[in-house]
Formats: sequence, structure tokens, C-alpha cells
Amino acid sequence: MHSKTNTKILHGDVKPANILLDDKYVPKISDFGISRLIARDKQHTGSIIGDMSYMDPVYLQTGLLTEKSDVYSFGVVILELISRKKATHSDGGSLVNNFLEAYKKEKKATPLFEEEIAVTEDLDILDSLACIVVECLNLDVDQRPWMTNVAERLLIMDPSRKS
Repeated sequence: MHSKTNTKILHGDVKPANILLDDKYVPKISDFGISRLIARDKQHTGSIIGDMSYMDPVYLQTGLLTEKSDVYSFGVVILELISRKKATHSDGGSLVNNFLEAYKKEKKATPLFEEEIAVTEDLDILDSLACIVVECLNLDVDQRPWMTNVAERLLIMDPSRKS
């Protein structure tokens, strides 16, 4: 989306509901409604639109939507997958804040993983995913990885690709 097209596309609303899986479980990004609302020559939006649970805090503060805003949102999506929790808890707590605090303390996020998926043989992959999430959620936009880097790292983790 950021690197495979001639025209740069900023999604602005990356969340699980906008990631569809085909019959081979290959993800497809959908709902580019917000990206159409942003003028092609601008990255600033007059109003903030989208699901706040997945939204880049820098975008919320500045109105500046960048490729790294989508990276932040993707980090929240991966966090939901490995924790099996929603980005915003019903009690008002934030999954992102809880995760980052736990990771900062432990340098691991094992306590936040869903017990069913935190089996011993998967812990290395989960820890690698947690590391990617931490990088994607960095409040310093310049320290976030590019989506191409995230995609490469995810492909390396795919056990079906190993010989």
C-alpha cells in the first residue's frame, strides 16, 4: 500500500475490520474511505476521522497523516492478535499503555499473551512480534519502522517458509 503503487496511499484507518483474508488467508486491506478524503497533495486533515483505538497519537495531536501513522495502527492490530484483547478495554484502560508498561518492565510481553497461544514452541515468535509492536507504537515517528521492514520481518517468522 505504501510501496507497491505509483501513487502513495495513506490508509488512515488500519484496524481488524479493514483487513480481510482471502481463501488462502492472504490479508487484503479494505475500506480506503478516509484515504479518499485527504487531498492528494496534502497530508494534513482538517478533522480527525477513524477509530480512535487504532489511531496514531501524533496524528491526533498534529492532524498530519503519514505512512508511519498506518504503521502505528498496524502495531495495534498485531497487539490485539497476540493478546486476544481489544485495543480499548471496557473499563477505560488502554491495551497499548498496559502492553508498553509491561514490556518496559520485563523487556518481554509474555504476561500479556493469551494463555492458549503462549505455548512454549511459539514464545520466540510471540516475543519477536511483541518487539515489532513496540517499534510500531513508538511515539517518535522517526523511530518507527517502515511497513516494508515490518512485512519482511513477518515473512521471516513464517514457519511454512523455513526448509
